[in-house]
Amino acid sequence: MIEIKNAKTRYIHGRSFSYQELCFEEGKITSVIGKNGSGKSTLLKMIIGMLRYDGNVMIGNSESRDLSARKRSQRVAYLPQILKTPRIDVETLVFHGRYPWHGSFRRMSGRDTEFVQRALYITGMEAYRHRFLCDLSGGERQRAYLAMVIAQDTPMILLDEPMTYMDMAIQKRILDILYTLAKDGYGIIMVSHNIEQSFSCSDTVCLLHEGNVMAFDPPEELAKQEDLLYEVFGTKIKKSKDKELLYPYVAVK
Repeated sequence: MIEIKNAKTRYIHGRSFSYQELCFEEGKITSVIGKNGSGKSTLLKMIIGMLRYDGNVMIGNSESRDLSARKRSQRVAYLPQILKTPRIDVETLVFHGRYPWHGSFRRMSGRDTEFVQRALYITGMEAYRHRFLCDLSGGERQRAYLAMVIAQDTPMILLDEPMTYMDMAIQKRILDILYTLAKDGYGIIMVSHNIEQSFSCSDTVCLLHEGNVMAFDPPEELAKQEDLLYEVFGTKIKKSKDKELLYPYVAVK
């Protein structure tokens, strides 16, 4: 679990961001939405220690700033929006997820290998294990990196726009993976620009606007706050009864 109370952070010579009270639970998917510059990626970076903050960011029973980078990485896995493409194969990349548990110079154990095999299986990347990242499609690389953070085996997983530029089939496949992870007890915090998808796939939606938390509610409750949604996005969200729709929540005028 990650609990945030009255946390504030800012960039050098930049604007500040305030996160009053948030609680991200294990076994739940939380989508973080808002316009560009509202503080979505900043929230994730603050949690993992990339940005200094005032207030409290509790990861389990420990303050994030008091944890070493290695200890924090044993509790929270983070996948940024922009991913590098080093010339390594998929299996080697996924083994990188085990480094927080013993460093990069210790020989991998049988237990490490089990976590890697499980991650490859969950993401459907077993057949790609010996392929180089640079030879994969964008969706395949995204699943390879997702396998890496799954192999890290942390209670909480933070994903910054994991489905940007992905076609609908790949997005659905990644969502299915996230559902599986949540069912297995992992907490997922996912930054997204897809409002309909966020409302449809999440247990909770965190709405940010101009550096502040405007709502932190189940989708059905946030959808009722029509004036707020219209103020932020210029649209409202309704749940449709049309079972032919890919996402039950749709944007309306």
